[in-house]
Amino acid sequence: MKFNGITRILTYNEKHNMYTKLKYLTYFSLIALLFTGCSKDDNDESAVAGLVDTTWVATMTDDNHGTNPPVEEGGNVNNTYYQWKDCQMDDSFVFIKDRITVDGNGTACEDGAYHVFNTGSGPYSYDPETKRLEVKDGEGVFHFDVYELNKDRLKLGTTFYNRIGSNTIIFLFKRK
Repeated sequence: MKFNGITRILTYNEKHNMYTKLKYLTYFSLIALLFTGCSKDDNDESAVAGLVDTTWVATMTDDNHGTNPPVEEGGNVNNTYYQWKDCQMDDSFVFIKDRITVDGNGTACEDGAYHVFNTGSGPYSYDPETKRLEVKDGEGVFHFDVYELNKDRLKLGTTFYNRIGSNTIIFLFKRK
């Protein structure tokens, strides 16, 4: 160390104490970084392990347009939000292990009002790696891309192709 141009040689104990303090400061900094970098609150917004044990209701509000599928220049690919009927807005979409139940909650829709999510119960499968959801009902099998799944929002889409392009129907849900 230098004091007013005079070099002072540190003793062994002074060096050892300085090294020990630096070592503990480094350990403390690494542990603090580890705990602040892996905060549970940060992960809750962005991820849900899956659909099991979740309940959703329909919504017409898209709170995150950034997760929508891309739209092609020239209008050959279009995104359209599914127009939920008033009688569907209070329906509960309950995902339990391998089964989805759509509960009308006492508000019945007229026959033919349901195009995709009929009230009742049916099997489903979800692959988080490919972000694909398959829902079966009495009329067939529906395949959806999962564009967003977090603690607050679920956004599904299915694409229909024709000779001039494609159209993606987007289904919006919020956590109940």
